[in-house]
Amino acid sequence: MGDPILSVKNLTVHFHTEAGVVKALEDVSFSVGQGEVLGLVGETGCGKSVTALSVMRLIPTPPGRIVGGTIHFDGRDVLALSEEEMRSLRGKDMAMIFQDPISSLNPVFTAGYQVEEAIVTHEAVPRREDLIARVTGLFKKVNISDPEKSVRSYPHMLSGGMKQRVMIAMGLSCSPRLIIADEPTTALDVSIQAQILSLIRRLQMEGGSSVLLISHDLGVIAAMAQTVAVMYAGSIVEKTSVKTLFDRPLHPYTRGLLGAIPRLDVDQERLSVIPGTLPDLFNLPRGCKFRERCSEALPLCAEGRPLLAEIEPGHEVACYARA
Repeated sequence: MGDPILSVKNLTVHFHTEAGVVKALEDVSFSVGQGEVLGLVGETGCGKSVTALSVMRLIPTPPGRIVGGTIHFDGRDVLALSEEEMRSLRGKDMAMIFQDPISSLNPVFTAGYQVEEAIVTHEAVPRREDLIARVTGLFKKVNISDPEKSVRSYPHMLSGGMKQRVMIAMGLSCSPRLIIADEPTTALDVSIQAQILSLIRRLQMEGGSSVLLISHDLGVIAAMAQTVAVMYAGSIVEKTSVKTLFDRPLHPYTRGLLGAIPRLDVDQERLSVIPGTLPDLFNLPRGCKFRERCSEALPLCAEGRPLLAEIEPGHEVACYARA
């Protein structure tokens, strides 16, 4: 697959609040290859969106701060770039599709104008007519009905699925090499979810872009990604191919997530439950973050935090029980 378009190593992010320091991310490492779809999966609050915002250098400072690690995009050190250089990178070479189009779209500007703004920020478009034609073409590409009318419509005049398509059109407007899709189907009904996912997949294959797909839905990851990284309480606990993860999950947390999914091919009377609750990010437990909820915890798990290690070719796990 060649050199990765995105490489993140030992990324650590803290939020300094009046109540204390929130350790949102600790030693997060992954890479996204050229043309690859990497799925980042985990329950709410595990750090998926913070990871995406860190890659885009959009962490609100204060209170947030990247305190360790590196982020390289196409060989460039993202954390060393000036804000002006980052503005030229965002939208053009790397783009983000946010999970909530209602709050991401400005209610006082038309949908078409907001996509136009993304284009003129990075490109010189000679004529107004050409710009409108280009945005209309993008709306057609993402399957927005009556694109000529929708270009002139305000966000409140569009359905949830339409607004999400506008966000996708905005993200694709400058043909970025990396697309970060943060829960792109949140709050959409099942039929619209399937359409949006199919659209993202088709456009990714046509443009050859790489995708970092963030979701809490393992079904979405199975349908879209080639590689998957599972996050728990700010750390990646397992990383492998999608097929391997579903066929042979190794980390107890991953197995718990998969066991909680209803399956049509298995006669299940009850779904499995992961006992306990998420650890407090203000005061993380010593050792493995998952040990207090894990039925396979060893004495060693209380002594030090397990690092992500390759247990078998292409399969990395952070678990002493699998070492």
